[in-house]
Parts: sequence; C-alpha cells; structure tokens
Amino acid sequence: MSEAALERELDRTKRFLRLVLETGHVNGAYVDTDLRHTWVHNSAPEPPTEEIIGKTDADLFAGSVAEPTMDVKRAAIETESRVERDITFIKPWGQNRYRTAAEPLYDDDGTVEGAMFAAIDSSDRYRLLNRTTDAVYTVDADWQITFWNDKMATRTGVDPADAIGHTLWAVFGDAIPPEMKTRYRAVMETGEPVEFEQHVPDPFDYWVEIRVFADDDGLTIYSRDVTERKADEHRLRTQRDSLDLLNQVLSHDIRNDLQLVMAYADMLADAVDDEHAETVGTILDNAEHAVELTATAREISAVVLSTDERTRRVDLRPVLERELDATRATSEEAAVSVDGSIPQVTVLANDMLDSVFRNLLSNAVQHSDKAVPDVTVSTETNENVVVVRIADNGPGISDAAKERVFGKGEKGLESDGTGIGLYLVRTLVEDYGGTVWVTDNDPAGAVFGVELPLVTQQSAHHD
Repeated sequence: MSEAALERELDRTKRFLRLVLETGHVNGAYVDTDLRHTWVHNSAPEPPTEEIIGKTDADLFAGSVAEPTMDVKRAAIETESRVERDITFIKPWGQNRYRTAAEPLYDDDGTVEGAMFAAIDSSDRYRLLNRTTDAVYTVDADWQITFWNDKMATRTGVDPADAIGHTLWAVFGDAIPPEMKTRYRAVMETGEPVEFEQHVPDPFDYWVEIRVFADDDGLTIYSRDVTERKADEHRLRTQRDSLDLLNQVLSHDIRNDLQLVMAYADMLADAVDDEHAETVGTILDNAEHAVELTATAREISAVVLSTDERTRRVDLRPVLERELDATRATSEEAAVSVDGSIPQVTVLANDMLDSVFRNLLSNAVQHSDKAVPDVTVSTETNENVVVVRIADNGPGISDAAKERVFGKGEKGLESDGTGIGLYLVRTLVEDYGGTVWVTDNDPAGAVFGVELPLVTQQSAHHD
C-alpha cells in the first residue's frame, strides 16, 4: 500500500472514530502513567476539553466520581491488560451508569506510557427502570448493587447513594431470607428467570411479588409491594375458617335436635290413634328432610369455602355405582336401574362428584308422584366427554321451571320447586368444566343430563 493510500486510510479511521465519539454518547481519553489526560473526547459540555488536558480525574471531579474511573485506568497500566467495569455515579438529577474499559498504551520501546480509556453512557436504560411502577434494582456478577430506583428507595428508606456500590447482602443484612438468597443465586447461575412472593422481615416488614431476570451484567429485580393484598387474603382466610367452623357447629347441633325430634315422633307414632298418625308422619318426613338439608348445606359450604380450585382424575364407574347402591338402600320403594353398563372412564372432577349423583338420584326419587318411583341411569361417551342421564317417571318440569330449576332465576334458591341440592349440582359440574341440564322424559317425567370432560380434554386447572 502506498504512502498516500496509508494516509487516506488513516484519515478515514480518524473520521470514523470522530463520528462514533460524537454520535454514541462516548467519552474517551488517553492518560499518562500519572493518570494525567493527554487527549480527551468529552461528550458532556462541562468541563471544557482545554481544562481537562494535563489534569487527573481527581483534579476535576469529586472523589465519588474520580476514584472509580481512575481505578480502571490504573488497573490497565499496572496489569498491562484490558480492564472493563460498570460504574454508577449518583448525581443531583439522578443515577448515571457507564460501561467503561481501559487498555495500556506503549511507547516505541514497548514500555507502558499510559492508558486509553472509554466510557459509554448507558443511563437511558436505568432511567426507564426508574419510571416503572415497580421498585427495581440491579446487581452485577459480584452482587454489588448497580442501580436502585426511587421507588426502591422510598419503600426501604435506603437512598441510592447508600446502596449502589455495596453488595445486596450488606444492604439488606439479615432481612433477606435464606430462600430468597437461594432463588437469586439460582438465577445468577442458570440464567433462568423466576417469579415468586416473599415476605421481607424487619426492619422492612413487607410482602413483595418479585421477578428476577439475568443478563450479561448480572440481575435485574422487579419488586412489587403486595402487603395489602396479602393482608386481604389473610382476612378472607380467617373469615372463611370462622364461617366453616360456624357451619359445622350449627349443622351438628341442628342434626342432634332433629334426631331427638324424630325419636320422640317415633314414640308418638306407636301411641296415637289413626286420626293423628298422619300428623306424626308429616313431622317425621319434614324432620328427615331437614336432616338432608343440613347435609346438603354442609356440602355447599365445602365447595364455597374451599381453597382448592384444582380438579383431578376421578374414575366415574365406582362413584356412580356407589351412589346407585346407596339410593337403592335408602329408597327401597323405588326401582333404580342402569340402562346398559357404566363405562370405565376417568373424568376431571374431585371428591365432591359423589354429591352430584347423590343429589340427582335423591331428587328423582323424592319428587316422584308414582307409587313406585322409576329411576333409570344411562351413559354415553365420545372422544372428549361422558354424558350421564338420570331419568324419572315423576310429574316432570315445566318449560318455565327448566330455566330456574338450578337456581338461575331472579329468586335464586327461593324459586318455586327448586332446592339447594340442584344448585350444588350445577355449581360443582360447572367447576369441573362440564354442563348440566334438564329435559322431558317420554312419556312422563324428567331427564337430568350431566356432561363431564374426560381426562383427554386438558383443563386449565387440572393437575
């Protein structure tokens, strides 16, 4: 390459360097072995370039600004190698973040005569983090805090100047729980993000929802205060537990009193004449019905107050056969049969599936107006669902009543002809992702249909 070509190439390199320096928010400098500036490109308006030449950073800036940059240059000279560091400066208008690097400079004899230094302003990213609604902080690979936004400062009472440059463990001290440390270290090691809720004990004493992300610089932690929500959840749990206890106590005491009423009614039945025997029978029937209501109410409370919303795999045949046997045992006057066979299928449900069929079978027997209640159960399966139909020979249900029989009408549970058992059936089946309905039987009566998802149909809340 000719001398003219070399000069042209050198000129292009200088122009390109100037273009990069002037458009990239880059500060650059050469320093001698005493760290005095021999050349500088300063992207900031102050101080002027002519005031920088011949001076060290300590001559120009406060120690909190000068020492980190001088350390990078000094390390490059002493180690004769490239040194890279991230530096955060706390200034009155906010936090400034720089990616810095330095390499040694040599004279013609190969002796170190200084260092070249570059600093790229990466503050924009951190300014965006400061505008988020979450408290945010970042740490480097050595767990030193490199950014601490205003919301983090407000929540903890720790100013950025007292946090940045210190390790995360030093700032939080014993207030950072061991399990929290373990999760942070796992993200640092694997790079896999995590999200979790954590209570941070005294002196902070708050609940936070934390999201942790890894990058080449270390970790970024987003922290959202959920203390109020956790307090609401605790209050609701306490109320739920109190209601559950009240329900258990009331159900127990009411059932005991009703058992006593039924016992005395039985005694009266043997002592009264035929004229009053019907009255005693009415007392017994209503007492037995009230006992059934307490059982159904207990099942409804188990659904309403339950904290477990997940379904699981339940084999249909044993559940349905168990309830059919129980209905035959308690209703000897009824003819309860199965049309065909019950398939060996697995559905998405839970332990309350028994209540679905128990209430439907009981409803079919109790509301019959025939001398012999006739109840027939049939099933049908396809690729995704199983349908169980329970048909009776009772008086049937009018079209108007079909709309409210499961408690969907304006009166809800007070609708004429409806009971809380059917409300419980609808609630459970819909929780399982299924449907329930009623149609007319031929020639008389009603048919209740229950459609349940098979395990091959994946549900958002099954395990």
